[in-house]
Amino acid sequence: MDTTLEPDSSWRIALRPFITPRGWTQLTHNLLGLPLGTAYFIWLVTGLSTGLGLAITIVGIPLLTLVLAATRPLLLFERGLANALLGTRLPPVAVAPRGAGLFGRFKAYWTDGTTWRGVGYLLARFPVGLVTFTVAVTAYSVALWCLAAPLLAPLGAMNWDLFWHPDTVLEGLAFVPFGVVALFTAGWVSEGMAAMSRGLIRATVR
Repeated sequence: MDTTLEPDSSWRIALRPFITPRGWTQLTHNLLGLPLGTAYFIWLVTGLSTGLGLAITIVGIPLLTLVLAATRPLLLFERGLANALLGTRLPPVAVAPRGAGLFGRFKAYWTDGTTWRGVGYLLARFPVGLVTFTVAVTAYSVALWCLAAPLLAPLGAMNWDLFWHPDTVLEGLAFVPFGVVALFTAGWVSEGMAAMSRGLIRATVR
């Protein structure tokens, strides 16, 4: 029996961001980058800065250790999210680094490389998420706006202060080809940003 796998046709490759579940899950990951990255950034910056400010007191070091301890569960969540949405196969990370006794576990948070790499990754999630969210929303908005131009033009939604004021269905149709190109571009830009996110988490969270 012939078991040779035929390659995808050109049209299936071109439509991959739209006709495969992975294309939509990757877009979801791109959009989640901003809210999650913002939450991580606020938590880490607030916790670390407050802990450092109180380091000379009895409260500072435990507070900093608490921030480091919270990094591990967040990394576990990020690994699961990347596996589910980006198709990575990252193994789960332990909730806490190993250490003998209470003091050993306490010290392990300060000496564990995975925890510190996780802090770096969670901080980087904010600028990367800002880019992926902004680019994805802008690219898809432009594409969908152009595709909807035949409906928007008669409603007066395309009357810019320019030399041309499209206000009929026919004039709106002129934007549709650009909308199709913009939609394909948005899909592949989303794929590229997802690849960037995969590379980031594989390089830092291990």
